[in-house]
Amino acid sequence: MIRRYRVGWLFTISGTPIQDATVSVEDGRIVAIEENGVWPDAVDLRSWAIMPALVNAHTHLEFSNLEAPLGTEAMPFPQWITEVVRYRQGFGEDLAVERAHAIRNGLQQSASFGVGVVGEIATLPLLEASYDRSQVHVVSMLEVLGLDPERAAERIVQAETHAGYPWSSKLVTPGISPHAPYTVQMEIVDQSAQLSQKHQLPLAMHLGESLEELELLEKGTGPFRVMLENMGLFQAEDFPGGRKVSEYIQHLTSAYRALVVHGNYLAEASSEVLQQFPDKLTVCYCPRTHAYFHHPTHPIEEMLGQGIRVVLGTDSRASSPDLNLWAEVQHVHHAFPDIPAEQLLTMVTRDAAYALGLEESYGTIEPGYQARVAAFAVGSDCPDVLATMLAGQPRLWDLGAGLNELDLATA
Repeated sequence: MIRRYRVGWLFTISGTPIQDATVSVEDGRIVAIEENGVWPDAVDLRSWAIMPALVNAHTHLEFSNLEAPLGTEAMPFPQWITEVVRYRQGFGEDLAVERAHAIRNGLQQSASFGVGVVGEIATLPLLEASYDRSQVHVVSMLEVLGLDPERAAERIVQAETHAGYPWSSKLVTPGISPHAPYTVQMEIVDQSAQLSQKHQLPLAMHLGESLEELELLEKGTGPFRVMLENMGLFQAEDFPGGRKVSEYIQHLTSAYRALVVHGNYLAEASSEVLQQFPDKLTVCYCPRTHAYFHHPTHPIEEMLGQGIRVVLGTDSRASSPDLNLWAEVQHVHHAFPDIPAEQLLTMVTRDAAYALGLEESYGTIEPGYQARVAAFAVGSDCPDVLATMLAGQPRLWDLGAGLNELDLATA
């Protein structure tokens, strides 16, 4: 069955916006786009603007039941990490079930904000039911921790299993996430990158996130050393000093696709590597988490000027008030007004889909692509559609399933 929709404004992302476009959909995918097409059976959406469903490149859904971020804004980052560990330890005996409930809650929250894809950092134990009946495509990137050699080897085996797991839902695809320089040895980074390349999986790693991370790498000292010593995980040979974030990024170039998550403190050497491998490396900026920890101004403008791909993520509700990716777009729009609005749209659609290895199904509106879209009520005679979209909030619509009166009701 072909469904047709006559749209006021269509932001395909793959080309210039089209006013008064008819989108035809069959079997959940777009089959045709026509300008000024007149079909008597088309659903009238001329007071709406649509764009591809939003792609949240980085989040941790296990924290989605939190009502407020952990800790305080003035808290040093390593102390916040300790709060994260304490929160995880606070789950009851039925850990997997409690985590599954939080993840499902997070997926529902994401969908309510127009998000159709999430790059989710998954932790074990993980139930398949966590992603059951989701409207959102989940790239489930298994977190790998590895300062203990025996445990690290076990985690790599688990990641290999995760890569080949036969998910019952077509809306789940795997990935891998060696966590951060303070939780994995370089050997584990290399093994994760090799696994990414072997299975053509996206990889994500937290890098250049805090000054305390830089101190641990460069000097082997500081609050992260104290934290690891208190956990019985610090080994001097793991942190000999003299290391740079750029070394980790260089190791990630052997991966299929790699997300450098946060990138709040990236030196020139890191930027050079990022520029050399534009087909592999992407930086994921999490604006409101960045603001929560009061980091200096993010280098997003410099990165974009250097041709580095930058995408956006919400991080988790442990450091952000909600999972509203469009609020991240609005934050960047206000903080960096010189970044063109059209480029902001690309960060949460086409570029993010590419970073997660889904560029053949998500991120643009064109024949063959998924018919999930982000829809904005803009009115039938809007003088500045993009400005209205940036001031509003999107809804997630599945055009393949059809729309009802509730979908079409304005807020």
